[in-house]
Amino acid sequence: MNLLKILILVAVCNVAQAQDYVDLATAEYTKTPQNQFDSSLNTSSVQKANINLTAPVKLKNGSSLLFGVVYDRLQTKLFEQQEDEVSFSAYTLKLGINVKYSDKWSATYLLLPKMASNFEESLTKNDYQIGGIILAKLKKSEHFNYKFGAYINGDRFGSFLVPFFGGYYQKNKLEIDAIIPSYAKINYSITPKVTAGVNWRATVKSYNIQGGGISIYTYPFYMHHLSNEIAAHIGYEPIKGVIIRGLAGVSLGRSFRVYQNNDKIDFGLSLVRFGDDRVPLNTDFENGAFGRLELAYRFYL
Repeated sequence: MNLLKILILVAVCNVAQAQDYVDLATAEYTKTPQNQFDSSLNTSSVQKANINLTAPVKLKNGSSLLFGVVYDRLQTKLFEQQEDEVSFSAYTLKLGINVKYSDKWSATYLLLPKMASNFEESLTKNDYQIGGIILAKLKKSEHFNYKFGAYINGDRFGSFLVPFFGGYYQKNKLEIDAIIPSYAKINYSITPKVTAGVNWRATVKSYNIQGGGISIYTYPFYMHHLSNEIAAHIGYEPIKGVIIRGLAGVSLGRSFRVYQNNDKIDFGLSLVRFGDDRVPLNTDFENGAFGRLELAYRFYL
């Protein structure tokens, strides 16, 4: 389990070493069938949208400045008693640098300020989060490199630190990209224009919940979103650099739990949450299927 922001940044962090492309712009839309709440026959769908824009600026010494923005949108029901779905949004800036230390070593340093809320009222400090990521890369061979580092964020549920380790392999028609415990993808080129494979991603997000009539309680609270998605995908490149990809899969352990603002963990370390005696105010969905459509603009190095 891990953070979607890490997944979003993988393409940027792999510009150097082994990988011969970078996705400068991506967009995706995810839709689920009606999901039943665990404790009743009431249902809700889940819709997600994401837009990720990246602008690397190469320096004379081989390093690159990194700038970008990420927009996320989520729509679902939080409580089984709700008649209408509610929406949450997140706006994240990507500010950093990729430093090339040698032909084998490079590292990416990114600052990630973010606003995440349902944006029904005026902004407060609870709508802001700030995080950062360090990702080092070691080129092992022409076809393989190691990746390791850490991510930290001041989530609404408390401080959250994720050390990670992974690698990237590409040879002939096979591509494998993984950061554990966050992300893994296996991609195989069937033809020069068609690819297929499987992937897994884990998501941890939190949003402030303002007023606006969605609460059945009188005190302020927040939403903590978790999911693990396993999917098969097929991609098509009609024009060089333009990738269209369709995915179908299942989301496991998916939840959109609501907590009081003062109900937090002491500290989160990857899969372990210290002092987590929180009491959720709503019930979870059952596991269920999802479909996703992705579009990417790819720049080949």
